[in-house]
Formats: sequence, structure tokens, C-alpha cells
Amino acid sequence: MKKGNITKAPKGKEQMTLVVGDEKQSRLWSNLTPEQRKLISTIALWGGISLGAAVLIFFGYKMYQKVVSNSEKGKSFGEDEHATWADQIHTGISNDGVYFGTDENLIRKTLIEIPSRQDFEKVEKSYKKQFKANMSEVIRNDLSSTEYNEMKAIIDSKPLKAKDAGIPIYDPNGWALRLNSAFNYQTWGWFWGTDMEAVRAVLMEIPTQQGFVDTAEAYKAEYGVLLMDDLLGDLSISEIVEFTELIKGKPIQ
Repeated sequence: MKKGNITKAPKGKEQMTLVVGDEKQSRLWSNLTPEQRKLISTIALWGGISLGAAVLIFFGYKMYQKVVSNSEKGKSFGEDEHATWADQIHTGISNDGVYFGTDENLIRKTLIEIPSRQDFEKVEKSYKKQFKANMSEVIRNDLSSTEYNEMKAIIDSKPLKAKDAGIPIYDPNGWALRLNSAFNYQTWGWFWGTDMEAVRAVLMEIPTQQGFVDTAEAYKAEYGVLLMDDLLGDLSISEIVEFTELIKGKPIQ
């Protein structure tokens, strides 16, 4: 065999040995895991190409993935809102190494900012390009069931198409669901309490006093208890005053 060439993949073998005279190709091969070597050998076998060509294809694809990821991450600095939102959600999930746990407030804030379900799908695609993971699955696995129900309700309440973004949201059933999730907030799988930021986010979103009345009716119909009973039972005096003023400050209709 001439120096610098690589033996062609022999047929009918699952494991193949790379014979190289090229130092660079040999170094690339030595850096691969056994699973990667087997994959490359299979590519060479079924593609009828040399192992060297298969190695170059493999590393070329890995480089392409890295370029796509870096390009998408670069957009998160302002060129593309979808990439920015994806990066914010990732930061909320990972906390960027600041402390252990999840920044639910950042995730909630980001999901509220996303204007439509069509935009949410674009954020999911950007997330996959940047972080090689399914964003919805990561969110579902990282949050408690009550947190996930709240976040899902935020997205479900949005208009389907981006062209309809900006239309005021009026969703008493969704608000009721989010409030109930906030009242039944669960931490670490067993500590129960109230997610005050989630309550505040819903009450700020409700546009009118009538919207609050409609939400209370939806809450009673769905959960069999009065919304005000849950509010008064879960909030401190100062919080009750704050949220009462928040509702009273809205227009009646």
C-alpha cells in the first residue's frame, strides 16, 4: 500500500481496522470512541468508500453541526429573537451555573414574551440547533407537574399564527389553570406552597375587573372552590393588599 492511502472497507465485517500512512487521519481515528469507529466503518461498508473518506465525512458533519450551533448562538445577541428566547430558556433551566435548581421566573417571563405558538415552534427549532435537545422535553423533565401545567397554559393561550400576535389575550380558563397551579406549587417533589410570582404574572395579565370575575367563575367550575378562598388562604396580608389594588386598578370592562 502506498503511503498516505487508507485501505478500502472490506465487505462483510462489522469491525474494520484503519491502516494509514497519513499522520493526520491516523490522529483523527485514534480520537474516536469505539462506537464512532463502528459507525464510520458501517458508513464506509454501505457507501462503498474508503475508511479515510468516511472519517472525513464524519468529521465534516461534526464541524458543520458546530458551525450551525455557533451561528445560532451568535443570533442570541440580538439578531434573532427566537434564538434569544431559546438561550434565555436554556439559562433558566441551567441557571448558567449560578446555583442549583431552575429559574422558573426567567422561563415564565420568556414564555410570556413569545407572541404566538408559531413563534414558540421557531424557538424550539433554535433551541435544538444551539443545545442539541428537545426544548419542550427538557422543560417538562426539569419542572414539577404544577410548574409545567402553568408554562403549558401560557403557550396554549397564545394565538396560533405570528400574524395574530399582539391581539389581547382573554383566556379565563387558562388563567384559572395557571392560578391553581400556582396555589398548588410543589418544590423538590414534596414541599407544597404558593408560587407568588406565578400569581402576580396572571393577575397582571388579566386586562379588566370583569376578566377577574370570569376567571373566578372558570376557577369555581373547574376546581369546585372559590378563587377568593384560595387567594385569601394562601397569601399574606401584604400580598392580599397588593393583589387587591392590582385588580382594582384595572378598568371595569
